[in-house]
Amino acid sequence: MQLLHFSKEALPDSVSTDIQNLNKLSEEQYVSLTDILFRFLTEPKETGRFLSQLNEFASENGMSPGPLKNLVKSVLLVPNGALKRNLTAEQVKADLITLGLNEDKASHFADQWKVRYPALSRLAVEQTLMVNQLVDMEWKFGVTAGSSELHKVGSIFLQLKLVVRKGNATENIFMELTLPQFYSFLHEMERAKASLDCFS
Repeated sequence: MQLLHFSKEALPDSVSTDIQNLNKLSEEQYVSLTDILFRFLTEPKETGRFLSQLNEFASENGMSPGPLKNLVKSVLLVPNGALKRNLTAEQVKADLITLGLNEDKASHFADQWKVRYPALSRLAVEQTLMVNQLVDMEWKFGVTAGSSELHKVGSIFLQLKLVVRKGNATENIFMELTLPQFYSFLHEMERAKASLDCFS
């Protein structure tokens, strides 16, 4: 098997078989199924609706729901891997063709990828940032008035208390920074904000 862009690991043969089975779908069926898939990718919390749409698709097209769900799991590996590796539509198309999908169907999938990629990227960033969400922050500046080390007397420091949400609980994180460390921290936060502003 040739190297794939979306996965650096060897995939089970069932993935290639499932992708090739998409060739058996009519053009209309394929377009409908990819629409269901991309809608799920852009609204991942709607799992119930996604499963009911798959069951409805299976019954309308005379398919068994079980094999259809297995096929969908294999197909979803491609956009999930492509999102992690920031792949272009051309790379996604090349991977699908390598896995055995015909040119027209691979082109349609790549076109959908190109259209929906900005929304998918934004969603991925939001999910990443929600892992440790900053809820509150308190800070105090201080000056060292006395110390056993003479060079530390008169130095400025900053004490931070960060309240971070981890799952359903919050955790307090305490930090003490020197003035140069604080400026470095501030610079990193400004860079992070600028990066996030690019996505909004």
